[in-house]
Amino acid sequence: MQQASFLDVILMVLGTILQLFGEMFGEAIRWCSSYANTTLLVAAVVALAAILLGVKKGFRSKPLSAYVKGKGPGFWAWVAVIVLWVVVMLNYFDRQLLAVLNTSITSGEQGIAMTQAQFGMVTSAFLIVYAALSPVGGYLADRFSRKFIILCSLVVWSVVTWMTGQSSSYEELIFWRGAMGVSEAFYIPAALALISDYHRGSTRSMATGLHMSGIYAGQILAGFGAWIANDPACALGWRLTFETFGFIGVAYAVIVILFLRDPQADKDEKDDASAVELTSDATPASDFGIGHVLRSLFTGRAMAMLLIMYACAGFANWFLMGWYPRLLQDMFKISEAEAGPMATMWVNIAKYAAVLLAAVVADMWYRSNKNARAYVPGICFCLAGPCVIVAMLPALGVPIALSLAATVALVSMQGVAQGSLDATLMPVLRSHIDERFSATGYGLLNLTSVSAGALISWLGGYLMDSGVALGVPLSIAGFLMVVCGLLFFFLPKQTNSSSSH
Repeated sequence: MQQASFLDVILMVLGTILQLFGEMFGEAIRWCSSYANTTLLVAAVVALAAILLGVKKGFRSKPLSAYVKGKGPGFWAWVAVIVLWVVVMLNYFDRQLLAVLNTSITSGEQGIAMTQAQFGMVTSAFLIVYAALSPVGGYLADRFSRKFIILCSLVVWSVVTWMTGQSSSYEELIFWRGAMGVSEAFYIPAALALISDYHRGSTRSMATGLHMSGIYAGQILAGFGAWIANDPACALGWRLTFETFGFIGVAYAVIVILFLRDPQADKDEKDDASAVELTSDATPASDFGIGHVLRSLFTGRAMAMLLIMYACAGFANWFLMGWYPRLLQDMFKISEAEAGPMATMWVNIAKYAAVLLAAVVADMWYRSNKNARAYVPGICFCLAGPCVIVAMLPALGVPIALSLAATVALVSMQGVAQGSLDATLMPVLRSHIDERFSATGYGLLNLTSVSAGALISWLGGYLMDSGVALGVPLSIAGFLMVVCGLLFFFLPKQTNSSSSH
């Protein structure tokens, strides 16, 4: 009895804390919503500040010091990870919000009439534009200040998020989602390149993993977008929800201006030419010509293999981001408010844990085996693909009874695989290419992944309107996850005598 009473007290305290947190969160959201109508004004002020900063500091990328083995990344390297963690969290919150508010947007009181195929096309419009411009964003991030590219991307996509809440027709909605693809295409290549510029030794996977964990935090929080929009505690409605988080993103750009720095050679190193060789500003301009960059990237088979692998991984990842809430609604007959958090929380908790654990394992294993950063995601994808297929067997007509909890647990293995990939992909890429072109390379990877996502997002809506269960395309995606995992083991091998990346 005493033990039960003690547990009751613990549960009561936890419940009180959660209730207080919920009330504080609700108050913060309502406060931000009251300023949402100033979003365009704040964006204009931030844009002016960014331009003035660029004029003062220069818009082109600066030379870096050569990598010195054993030298730590420094204070500003970790500040960059912290600042960009919030940026990427907002990035994925804004893009995921559409999926969790499917029902409210397509059939709610303030909704826009459309079929599910049309809704899938809205998602695909973002992905098509995002895919097409990712290499462009990466190329520009290799040529110009990564901080400036990141700042512009944040402000523009936040304004677009605000404008999404203003949409009054299907055509306007699809236009603004396409515009979001334009702005967000510039962020990830620039951010990952900036972080891996700072972290060039044994902290690279950890720094990348910490940053990418912000993706999953954003997706988890987006799952509560349905609560923010519909629960009486907030009850903003889907339109004001978009407008509020657009304002939050624009306001956060001030933090980016103040605390994010482009890495460059230390002053002491610039003054002492004998201390360390610098990456020269005098690098021939032809080295950054698009033809030279592409020839360099596709020397050998590694880049082509990575493109195929990332596309195979993208089918499952983008499908779950766009259709997982609706899939759970259809499979288990639950409401949108229940399906939203269930669909976004557990798979992203799995991603969150995996991206950090995989980063630690990959960095430690890398010290004795230079192929470790490829082997870690390879193992995870080979294990996760079959789990996703098993979870979708009832949707394929196989007479097997799986509970909601079992289905969510099995599908969450995709999160384990994706988390391991997000922690190691940029380090793997940079170990196979000229590191000066890493943002361009990552942009090309995004092109293939997001193109696959656009295809499967449209296919999900098309099949759904045709009476085919959403579990069918997800099963196909599970098979492609296995293909992705196996290909990791066939990448060109790195020897232990290779230079550290």
